[in-house]
Amino acid sequence: QEQKKKKKKKNSSSIMIPSFVESLVAFLSEKPLLVIAIIWMLFNLYKNSKPIPEYPGNVRAIKTKKEWNQLREESKRDGKHYLVDYYADWCGPCRSAAPIYAEMSKDFDGSQIIFAKLNASKLDVRKDGAGPVKCFPTIKLYDPNGAILKHVEGFKKTEIIDSIEAAGIKRTENKKKD
Repeated sequence: QEQKKKKKKKNSSSIMIPSFVESLVAFLSEKPLLVIAIIWMLFNLYKNSKPIPEYPGNVRAIKTKKEWNQLREESKRDGKHYLVDYYADWCGPCRSAAPIYAEMSKDFDGSQIIFAKLNASKLDVRKDGAGPVKCFPTIKLYDPNGAILKHVEGFKKTEIIDSIEAAGIKRTENKKKD
């Protein structure tokens, strides 16, 4: 009788696997668009889980609270404004804005402003003078004393450039506005 039970268990598990596979194949063949959508979502999750690449420019990556505090101290000591891009690796608009932000950093006089970027999903500096970040990307312009002069939610290049110029920061000689 025990041998019959063992055979029955063996037969039921061997029957379950093919029936599961058959059910899965039937489901996939009935809903190909759903399968494509799931594959697309998984691909995007994988792609967006990678860090945003570094782009050529004058952008300082802030990765620790110590680096954040050094940026603030340097800004105050040297009388420089600082512009910070608060981003997240998984944020599509942040990925699109990164090369533009890096290019913008070349447009302004580095003796007057520091361009920085901070992955706010990994480093929380809200209580350390950064203020709130409600969405990504968020760009903030600070004066040398750490006061927020401009807070831009989303990446609005013209608004960011206008706020930098309104703070009296000059463009580099080869990038002056016409």
